[in-house]
Amino acid sequence: MIRFTGLFFAFLSVLTPFHQVFAETDGSIQAPKYDYNEELRVLRKEVKELRVLVDKLTKKQVENKTEIVENKAEIVASKPKPHTDFDMPSLSIRGFGHVQYDYSNESIRNHPNEDKNHFTNGDIGLLFSSQISKKLSFFNETLFDFNSDGDTEVEVERLLLNYEYADWLNVSVGKGHTSLGYWNKNYYHSTWTHTTTDRPLLFQFENNNGILPLHYVGIGISGNVGLDFGNVEYSMSLGNGRGIDSESVQVINDRNDDKQISFQFTIEPNAIEGFGVGANILYDVIPNNIDVFGRENEIDEVIGGAHLYYLKDPYELIAEYQYVWHDNLISTKAHQGGYLQLAYSFDKIKPYYRFDIIDVDSGDSFYAGLNRFEDTIRHTVGVRYDWFPFAALKLEYRRSDAYSVDSNEISSQITFMY
Repeated sequence: MIRFTGLFFAFLSVLTPFHQVFAETDGSIQAPKYDYNEELRVLRKEVKELRVLVDKLTKKQVENKTEIVENKAEIVASKPKPHTDFDMPSLSIRGFGHVQYDYSNESIRNHPNEDKNHFTNGDIGLLFSSQISKKLSFFNETLFDFNSDGDTEVEVERLLLNYEYADWLNVSVGKGHTSLGYWNKNYYHSTWTHTTTDRPLLFQFENNNGILPLHYVGIGISGNVGLDFGNVEYSMSLGNGRGIDSESVQVINDRNDDKQISFQFTIEPNAIEGFGVGANILYDVIPNNIDVFGRENEIDEVIGGAHLYYLKDPYELIAEYQYVWHDNLISTKAHQGGYLQLAYSFDKIKPYYRFDIIDVDSGDSFYAGLNRFEDTIRHTVGVRYDWFPFAALKLEYRRSDAYSVDSNEISSQITFMY
């Protein structure tokens, strides 16, 4: 464009003398004089201004490109480098805790109503994880449990050495959660991970009057397999079985040579995002206990269950069912239970409802002495408020109807991660 303008001005400078000669020889066609020098001066000024503007725009463009390159370099530099077998292991620690206030009104059969209220300093949980090498990692969940006597007990809930061969095959050894249901495989002991203030009745831990074997010590295998219709997640465990009672987790040894084996799978179809459905099966031989009447023989235990969930913000739906079958060669006993949990998020506020049910067969000697092992129906309503990104408030009401006692309970809880 600049070259064309220069040629144009040169052409005008050549044409001007001829125009003047023609005007002087013919007085009748005298054209008015035009100041081409002034026009040339103006045009040159405009070209100069345009050049300055182009230089500014070019400089700005270069600066922007440089800034983009620098930002990309910062992003690349900030990304953690893949762990190699020669890197030192890096230990990561996360903590969880909660405090709460409870009020309860219990109506025990043939007894007057009893009101109770108290503050509770909840368990303190610590999660330790470390990448030992590219495919080998360590995971530990340790709980500081405060009991009613004011004493503190340290409980190692999970301790696993994991080998990640591929997405479809991970092998772990140590103490872990049994492949038994959705809740047990996906939630920690901490209440921070729960929408509600506590776990479902069916999935209470062994040391809290739970009826299911939720921990194992042995070897676990798990993985994810992507198929055309969706994702299939599986897990299985082989380890020490139940102890002489429902509270025992055999960490050091096994009272019989039979091992507990469990298997679970979940299908997540591509057609429905956030939806999953699956099932589980467990087999074990429970050792005998000659100190308890009716426990002279070993007990064959089979547990089968199913679960489904729909977890796509703002919706939360989880449902599970488990069936427990015991055979001691003299009699058979069957127990079943489940829950349905619904929640909906309004930004930081999440109201929820859960229905729990336990249906037991009386006379099972294995559960002898277990506190309130009886038919129970519970309704829970509450709301969770995410007060801060890592602290939440919960207010909850529970109505329980059991064989021997009915109760109304109110809990307010602060749960947090640190």
